[in-house]
This record gives sequence, structure tokens and C-alpha cells, in this order.
Amino acid sequence: MSRVGLLCSEALGERAAGIGIRYLEMARRLPALGFEVVLVSPWRSDRPPGFPNVPVEVHRFDSAPLPELFADCAAVVAQGQLANDLLDQLPDLPTVIDLYDPFLVENLIHFDSLGLDPYRNDHRTWVRQLAGGDFFLCSSAEQRAYYLGFLTALGRVNPHRYREDPELAGLIAEAPFGVPEPMPAYRPLLPPRGEGERRVLFGGLYDWYDPEPLLEAFARLPEPNARLLFVRQPPGALAPQRLLAEVEARSQRLDPERIRFLDWVPHERRYDLLRDVDALAACHQPGLETELSLRTRFVDALAVGCPVLTTQGGTVPRLLGEWGAGLVVPCGDVDALRDGLAELVAGGPAVEARARRGREQTLAAFSWERSLTPLAAFLSSPKSDATKRDFAFRPGTRAPDDEPGFRLRRFLRTRLVGAPATGRG
Repeated sequence: MSRVGLLCSEALGERAAGIGIRYLEMARRLPALGFEVVLVSPWRSDRPPGFPNVPVEVHRFDSAPLPELFADCAAVVAQGQLANDLLDQLPDLPTVIDLYDPFLVENLIHFDSLGLDPYRNDHRTWVRQLAGGDFFLCSSAEQRAYYLGFLTALGRVNPHRYREDPELAGLIAEAPFGVPEPMPAYRPLLPPRGEGERRVLFGGLYDWYDPEPLLEAFARLPEPNARLLFVRQPPGALAPQRLLAEVEARSQRLDPERIRFLDWVPHERRYDLLRDVDALAACHQPGLETELSLRTRFVDALAVGCPVLTTQGGTVPRLLGEWGAGLVVPCGDVDALRDGLAELVAGGPAVEARARRGREQTLAAFSWERSLTPLAAFLSSPKSDATKRDFAFRPGTRAPDDEPGFRLRRFLRTRLVGAPATGRG
């Protein structure tokens, strides 16, 4: 049995979000495909939940040097900033860089609050990892095209590589967030509904989402028993919370009965939450982050047959249109959002038919077994990309200094409040 490593930069355990859940699922499923797995994360020392009978080693990132933690591994799959440590400490080990989360693009929206340090750090990280990795994972055709441009600029798409692999399937492959089959048994999570109550879930609220048009559309709904639910981020989350704080404060002033905020739901209960609501509705801002996003909350919702409403842009809205599986409206169109919400809240045969098509298509297209197929193929016969030595290079990252006013505000914030000056979630 081949021994492989998983290096995750985000939290495991009950607070696991998208990336953490992804690595827990990889660790749970790769042994069944014939691999002995070592899972390393910086934020948890005990075994993640749900692993009682799975032969997976789990270690804290800081418990030992990486060469010791990944001793005898034939390859390692790495994600986030910690992949830099792996490339530095184990440069000859075949390395899979997981680009599922385009964090450089996500963090561009935080410039006003965090300055240019995250960009400098993220850009250097991507240059290091895309120049040094051997095989790359992404979530979608949109992401694959984007990352191929970056890889080309760093010399990774070169004549020797192209001659051996003109489709570049051995360089970068789509490995989206998967769904289990069969789905977990349903255990109700939310309190029982009141008489006539209908629930619409938005979910977690990050700064690239655009809740304002949906809030306005929801306010125009005539149904008094409709509820709109947001989910707070887990305790200790590092991502800026500006938008969440603004929406929660406004909702408490204007409509605390119909707009409610839930505490973070442990990842193993996320399907229960989606089964406890009548629809998932979330809209986002137009832009590059949206075009590169997969929006895994929609994948999860579709898998349990939860009706969905979203705005244009990115992989899921494209698939919803191709499958006839949900409602997709223009960004910022309040009237279209109101009509869509009214249809979902009312329910009926058309809503149920779209949800059924979405469930069937999602279970077929996004099973974990299908998602992990290209990764398992590489791990079965891992090798370093021989063309890196002759073609790959690492240009420097350039960015101007932060403006004096921002540096002063950051200094005062860190000295007087103790808030972090920079960082990313």
C-alpha cells in the first residue's frame, strides 16, 4: 500500500470549513483506494471526528519537522501557505498542489482593510507553488483555464511538457468538492417550524457576497412567515467580518423576526441544515472571484434536493442553466430576486422538478469517487515533473508601499486595539 501525505493549511474538527472538510474527506476516502494516509494540519492534535475505523495518521503541523512527519511518503498533497514549507523542506518529493481555493483572488477584496501585505504574500506563494509543484488540482473548467495561464507564464507549459502531454491532463486536473453517496441519514438540526413557516438559507456571509439586493427582495415578499437565515463564521475565524457585522446590525434594527442568524454548524451536520430549510438563496458580486468560484454550499444543497436561487457568474450558475436545475438571475436585479424567492417559498411541481434534476446531476457529477480519480491516478505512480529544471522560473513580486494614512491606522489599531495588522482567512 502506497503511503501518501495530506498537508492542510486550515482547521480540522468541528470548526472545519470548506478546505478543512475537503481534506477530511480525502483522508477518509483515499485508504479505500489503496493508500496509506498521513494527515497534517496546524490546528488540531487529536483525531478528527468520523475516523474511528480508518487507518489515518493525524499530526499537528508543529509536532515534528515535515521530513519526519511525511517519512516514507511517495507523494504529498498540499494546500495553502503550508505548501511553501513542504516545497522548501522536501524539494525532491513529488508534490500535488491543491489550487481549489483561489485565495489570492479572494483576498483582493480585503485591500481596504488589510493593505497590500496579503497580496504580496499570496502572490509570492502562488509563484513558489506553481513553479515548484508537480501536479495541480482545481475545481472547475473555469479555474483550470485560469491556472493554465499562470502556469504558462512560469514556464510550466513548455515544448517538452506539451510534446508528452498535449492536453496537459498530467499537469492540472479538475477535482471539485465532492458529495457522498449515499447521503448521510437525516437528523433534524433546527427547531420545528412554526405554523406556515418557510425557511430560506443564505449561509455564511463573506465579503465577496452581495446580500443587499437579496435583503431588499426579501423585504418585498408578502409572506409573513418566510424566514431568511444567515450563518455566523466559526469562533476564531480569521477572515474579515465587515459584511457579516453590517448585515447582522441592520437586520436586528429592521426585521429581527424574519431575518435570523445561526451559530456555525459543525461540518458533519451541514446536510441536516439544508434539509431543514425550503431553499438556498445567495447572490454574489460580479468579478473575477465569482467567475472562479465553485460555491460549495450550492453543491451540498443540490445533492440533498434543496431548491436553489443564485446570481450569474461562476461554475454553479453555469451548471444550473445546463441542467435546468435552479433559478439564476442577473446580479443586483432585485425584482428578479423577489420573483425567484416568491417561487421558492411557494413551492410547487416546477420547483420540485428542478430540485430533483439538480440532485440527480450533482450526485453523478460531483461524487467524491469521481472527484478524486485524477488525484488517485497521480498518487498511484507519482513523479516529479522533469521539465521544471529546464523551464520553470520564479519572478519577483512587486507592489507599492501602503499609503501613509493606512500605515498609521494599522499602527494605531495594533497598538490600541490589538487587532492583527494583516492576515487572511
